[in-house]
Amino acid sequence: MFKYNYTVEGYHPITGEQSRLVPAREYMKAHIARWMDYYRVDGLRLDSVNNVTNYDFLQEFKDYARSLWQQRGGTGDRFLVVGEELSVPLELVQQSRLDGLWNEKFKQIIRQVILGRNWYGDPSFEGSVRKLIDCRLLGFSDGAQAVNYLTSHDIGGLGNERFYNWLANNGVADTEPRIKLAFACLLTAVGIPMILAGDEFADQQDLDLNYPGQGDTNKQVDPVNYSRASEDWRQRIFGYVARLVRLRTTSDALASNDIQFIHSDFSDGKRVMAWQRGYGRNLIVVVANFSDYGTPNPTEPNAEYFIPNWPQISKGDRWQEVTQERWVASDRIGREPIYPWSAQVYALTQTGS
Repeated sequence: MFKYNYTVEGYHPITGEQSRLVPAREYMKAHIARWMDYYRVDGLRLDSVNNVTNYDFLQEFKDYARSLWQQRGGTGDRFLVVGEELSVPLELVQQSRLDGLWNEKFKQIIRQVILGRNWYGDPSFEGSVRKLIDCRLLGFSDGAQAVNYLTSHDIGGLGNERFYNWLANNGVADTEPRIKLAFACLLTAVGIPMILAGDEFADQQDLDLNYPGQGDTNKQVDPVNYSRASEDWRQRIFGYVARLVRLRTTSDALASNDIQFIHSDFSDGKRVMAWQRGYGRNLIVVVANFSDYGTPNPTEPNAEYFIPNWPQISKGDRWQEVTQERWVASDRIGREPIYPWSAQVYALTQTGS
């Protein structure tokens, strides 16, 4: 804190004018001016922001970077200054010190619900999923303030390992469906999704990051093994994620804060929830099953799982199940079978007036 409040008389590093200034602040601002002007940086992630211990400087740095962006002709909604701090200090966004924060709580929650458990201290499974999918229930006020992820680069230590390793370390042998389910949550949740390179095809760690004295050291020398991406089951995960990424980057429904939880079913060992993103004719519906339950005899013509509150649509509009890229017959909307540890993602397509 002291170094960002210590003032001296000196020459400003950018203007060259003599004035009273804080050297540490102007030094950092000179660096970001260089990066934005020469390297054309279009957004910032500030690491371990609590260690700065000076919220005033964080805001000054953010505002200065934003002013440089606007001088280049950029608009405010196209530039974000995001802080990484695993304790998720929400006051940094609530006081407009930063634009957003890494949402470490998303990682914590998804890693519990994907095992069928409540988030630590949460009294209900449904409440855990709601907080997972709508970051505003965690204290954020807008989806642009929260960067959600399954795994971050900090993969050292139990609970932080790559998502594949987390499942394996918790006794999950059939990881494919749960990884797909986790990505369906990530890419349809309110917030900004972030994917650690390799997770999109279920890469795994090759070095032991839990060895005493190693900690996070080995994370820097455990590169992504892209050869694994050619394995059949990993190719299926990659295709699934790619289709959801395409939806995420093209759907206005997923670019808004609009969300409704339209269904929950915890009867007879089920943990099934459905949520709707968007509004009007701009809709996405997700049906997520966090349990071993599956519709009996799902291939039979009349096999179904009924969602009673499915949104009404205009005549001529159709639903597409995105993860399999298939159209859904009008008499099967909200009545398709569900499968253990899986999600179906439906997008409304406007084909009529």
